[in-house]
Amino acid sequence: MTQPPLPGPVSLRTNQVVRIGPLTLRIASDVPGFPALHYFSRAARMPVATVPDAELWCLSDADPGLPADTTARARNFASGYYVTDHFGPPVRMSSSGNKIVLVGDHLERLVWPYVVKYLLLRHTATTGGLFLKAAALTVGDRATLIVGRGGAGKSVLVTGLCRNGATFITNSHVVLTNSAVQGIASTLRMRPGPWLDQAASTAALDPRERLVDPAEAFPHHADAAMPLRAVWIADFRAPGEHDVQQLPPDDAAGIVEQFAFGLNVYRLEEDLLDLCGGDYRAFSTQYARMRAQLHAAVTNCPTYRVRSDVQLAAHRDQLLQLLRDGGTS
Repeated sequence: MTQPPLPGPVSLRTNQVVRIGPLTLRIASDVPGFPALHYFSRAARMPVATVPDAELWCLSDADPGLPADTTARARNFASGYYVTDHFGPPVRMSSSGNKIVLVGDHLERLVWPYVVKYLLLRHTATTGGLFLKAAALTVGDRATLIVGRGGAGKSVLVTGLCRNGATFITNSHVVLTNSAVQGIASTLRMRPGPWLDQAASTAALDPRERLVDPAEAFPHHADAAMPLRAVWIADFRAPGEHDVQQLPPDDAAGIVEQFAFGLNVYRLEEDLLDLCGGDYRAFSTQYARMRAQLHAAVTNCPTYRVRSDVQLAAHRDQLLQLLRDGGTS
């Protein structure tokens, strides 16, 4: 295992390589059974001998004394502000190449809420893809993205459809490259309801939610990238309702930009600016490239506003048919 330049010894109690879409990440910690691993499906776990694309060291018992990064994010961590609505004790962040070292308490609060998103942003900024907040599933060989505000029913839609014939791709994070969709194998964060088996779930950071492993919940999974077929905007309102409407392309693009574009949703603009070396013109070029790709992808496929109670078999069957034909039949 490659070790970052630490001035003192560190006793690791957790050492796991996970796959996050197109990347592999080693998560190492001096905390046994590091809770951040609960956010990755068992299908994402890889052999420890795997040489990863990036390494994350989370140290709560040892302080190797590394200097803090000078980025905006590192300054926020030091003040106890992490990302979006995540706060906690001060954390020191030290980076070198593809290695990130975090020193502080309860570092599981940073791995999924920030580090995974940052690595996906960095990857797509380098390779020319897009990082999106979206669920994805398929019937056949083309993917449908599901986008929506928090509580709009994305996870419930995915659960209802993937338990009844659809193939699961991801519940929350997508890398879109040349209109090809690749999902990140995370667990599902779900609120209690008839769709959730409490006994088969794990507590989440948010006490209102539970974690469900899709590898155990659904019979069919897809890891490889596949072409984008359609976009759905989830908009659940009331039990028993079923109303599916196709949206004009410009309306669809505006919604997706605000509710699925990872840079916007997770407030990663400071991170992109630091990735651009603090150069605002380089930032503007990257942002324009991402935005243009996003609009092209959305406007070149059908988009639907889906307001449906997927617990009802008749509604579910209609949605499965829409997944099959993408709205072309």
